[in-house]
Amino acid sequence: MKKLLLPFLLLSFVSSFGQGSLESDRLALISLYNSTNGPAWFQKAGWNPVGIPGDSPCGWYGVTCEGGRVTGLNLLQSGLDGSIPPAIGNLDQLKTLILGWTALTDARTAYNPPYLPIPTEIGNLTNLEHLDLSGDNGINYDIYGGLPLPGPLPASIGNLTKLTYLNLSCMLRDMMYHGSLDGPIPNTFGNLVNLKYLNLGNQQFSGAIPSELGNLIQLEYLNLSGANQFSGTIPASFNNLTNLQSLGLRYSNCCGEGYGTLTGPVPTLTGIPVAANVDISNNSFNFEGLDSNISRIDFYANQAKINISYDAQAKLLTAEAGGNIANNTYKWYRYNTLIATVTGNKTYNVVEDGTYHAEVSNSTVPGLTLTTENLVVAMLPVILVSFSGSNEGEQNILAWKTTFESNSRGFDIERSWNGTDFAKIGFLPSRGDGNADRDYNFVDKSPLFTSYYRLKQLDFDGTFAYSRVISIQNQNTYVIAYPNPATDHFYLKNLKEKEEIVIRNLQGKIMSTQIGEPGKPLTTAGIAPGLYTISASGVAQKIVIIK
Repeated sequence: MKKLLLPFLLLSFVSSFGQGSLESDRLALISLYNSTNGPAWFQKAGWNPVGIPGDSPCGWYGVTCEGGRVTGLNLLQSGLDGSIPPAIGNLDQLKTLILGWTALTDARTAYNPPYLPIPTEIGNLTNLEHLDLSGDNGINYDIYGGLPLPGPLPASIGNLTKLTYLNLSCMLRDMMYHGSLDGPIPNTFGNLVNLKYLNLGNQQFSGAIPSELGNLIQLEYLNLSGANQFSGTIPASFNNLTNLQSLGLRYSNCCGEGYGTLTGPVPTLTGIPVAANVDISNNSFNFEGLDSNISRIDFYANQAKINISYDAQAKLLTAEAGGNIANNTYKWYRYNTLIATVTGNKTYNVVEDGTYHAEVSNSTVPGLTLTTENLVVAMLPVILVSFSGSNEGEQNILAWKTTFESNSRGFDIERSWNGTDFAKIGFLPSRGDGNADRDYNFVDKSPLFTSYYRLKQLDFDGTFAYSRVISIQNQNTYVIAYPNPATDHFYLKNLKEKEEIVIRNLQGKIMSTQIGEPGKPLTTAGIAPGLYTISASGVAQKIVIIK
């Protein structure tokens, strides 16, 4: 009986201090201590990592207990250096979790282990109401650093549906320009419907902002600002955030350079209170949607350069600023000198070469001027209205028409066998300046089976431009074997020059390789009667050999 009693007592002991107990909480805390260089913490009064089962952690610095379980952990000023261990998931009664980190420049942090992402097990803390891993305490900037853990974020954070406060930002310090959390924001964040505060700023998130964030209708503060590089635009679902007091989408890197990649159009944001502070500065928005939401957006300055394009045939520059064009004023510059100011028209007619750019303002969006990139315009000497070709017998005829020529030297005619590699085969001079229709023709007397053509329009000052590419097939250039069937020899009609001729059987085996020349026969010696293929001038054809 005594032999059975001892195992029973041991089992009872393990059950009392196993998972879901104060003992499991103690072990999870010790795991955190060991994973984050606990001996170097700035604040660790009472922590005893070498205790025995049954010791209570409730008197340790930063630890709060209720009902015999750990319900709060605040180590904001302790200066952790390391990763959060998976064992954190065993603190399943936590309501508050706040961790502070050690600045990387602090001489005491030579420990600096490889940092691991936030573990998936954090999703087990389903009683959490307050989660702050940012490390921000507003004091001792030279000692306390921001969240150093890399991404991606675990989707399991979406299990923490009792959260009202979530801060995973990285507060800027002298030694750290942004955090290392990267990848997309998990769509599961849309499950955190009780959140009032969400801060993911100063990290390196990318991808689209999930529309599921629009489910968080209790949100009062949402910060996605900083070095994050989100693609796409603001989700239309943000219009559901009727309790917002602050929305941060401003891009900023370490040196105040560059722009974020959020683009327009800005969706309808009339559901966001007028009193809310909304900042979308330093991104890639234009006036599209910004003009109709101006009552909801407080800061929008310093957007990326907008597109500018040039239609050479119409000789028109176009600046794409978006918004209601009637409200847009376009200032056009040539070599940085203002040459025109136009309202309600996004195009400008070019009359001379130069480096152009435009600056655009919108009367409903005060304080914002959008600027295009610089664009170098070299006006073409010719307006080409058509270019075509046809096959006539054993030659190809090219024809093109111009409607305007100025200072044009003429046309190089270029041909290619594959549509990529072109070579000059002729030149036609221009017929002089003028704006009347002019027709040109060129004859290619030695075309390929398939010939690709383009025109190179040349100016006297050395500038040039290419036409579109056309192709012409010439059946008369097809190399044909005759007689077919053949006996002891055959010829190749339309073979234009000496080249290697290969005869293969139907299985692809080479039966004969010979050098073919125009007008000279090829032998069938050593080839048994049957059906074969001949490869000549890049074309394969069948031949029957009989003897």
